[in-house]
Amino acid sequence: MRNTNLFYKLAMKIKIKIQETGKEQFQKLFMVNRFPSGRSGKVVYLRPEYHERLLRIVQLSREEKITLYSYIDNIMEHHFREFGEEITAYFNERNKPIL
Repeated sequence: MRNTNLFYKLAMKIKIKIQETGKEQFQKLFMVNRFPSGRSGKVVYLRPEYHERLLRIVQLSREEKITLYSYIDNIMEHHFREFGEEITAYFNERNKPIL
């Protein structure tokens, strides 16, 4: 039951943030090219439909020339910043200390 509440809170927080953010906020958060090349990163596999969707979004930013690597990095940075406390609590609930 506790896990369900945690996931519900996360879902509601996401819904509220989406409603609060507008087009400009989205562009400031995610459409910023911090890394012109993704060569120093790691390989991550995505669902084909997500990969296609992400590529289409990135291709719309012709002026900024944002890379797929940079766009995904921006999404992950936002996710961890917004939900860091919840993620830590979730992790701590499931891991027992060594000593």
